[in-house]
Amino acid sequence: MVERALELGVRFFDTARGYQRGGSEEYLGRFLTPKYRDDVFLMTKSFSRDGEKAGKDLEASLTALKTDQLDLWQMHTVYTREDVDQRLNDGVLDVFLEAKAKGKTRYIGFTGHASPHVNLYMLEELNKRGLELDTCQMPLNVCDPSFESFQNVVLPVLQGKEYGVIAMKTMAGGSMMGKRIDTTPKEITTEDIPDMVGETGISFAELHQYVYTLPISSLVSGCLTLEELEHNVGVLQQLKELSEDDMDRLVKMAKPYAGLIVENYKRLLN
Repeated sequence: MVERALELGVRFFDTARGYQRGGSEEYLGRFLTPKYRDDVFLMTKSFSRDGEKAGKDLEASLTALKTDQLDLWQMHTVYTREDVDQRLNDGVLDVFLEAKAKGKTRYIGFTGHASPHVNLYMLEELNKRGLELDTCQMPLNVCDPSFESFQNVVLPVLQGKEYGVIAMKTMAGGSMMGKRIDTTPKEITTEDIPDMVGETGISFAELHQYVYTLPISSLVSGCLTLEELEHNVGVLQQLKELSEDDMDRLVKMAKPYAGLIVENYKRLLN
């Protein structure tokens, strides 16, 4: 997968300390960085909610990835306003700022898929401290504009601040095809997820073309097979930038499927 991705022109690699309990980083440390470190943009993330643990995560990530510098390190999955407060007040932000100052990472950022209002709160709290990070990673897809929308609420703010925007969950983690992902809340695990793609006729290519038409820096797509990898890269190689009418059409087709069943990683705040 690594070798074929590089052959196809992929240069952005996304992982996290918590993925496969460190196994994801270790795979990239075996198959990517020993040969290709200078050719790729390497990003990992920390789930930690206090500074001491975040510092340990950083050192463990650098060791597993066999590198002395990350290209991007992100605070992973800000979940609630209280979670944001904890990370900012309990030293996590300080560790990230120090890591950048010391050259252990070129850039720093945060990710969040639970609520656009939490991501916005993060940006507001950083602004109160006179700080801006470099990147934000968040869900962007054809369902998103119709329910608790990151595209409508957060993306314009990130544009104004000139953040690098990394799109994730562009197919809702597989839920648009009627599949389940491990973030599905227990209260809806017994419900069937509709096959939006099969029922609407929206193509896989259109799903990614929609996101690529937005002002993003990179689209992170999880691929399980070489076929999936080649298809996803093929969409970008033959990119069709959609018109505003095309975008509106896809959003209207997807609107009946928007909400917590398909977008099961989102949460409604109290």
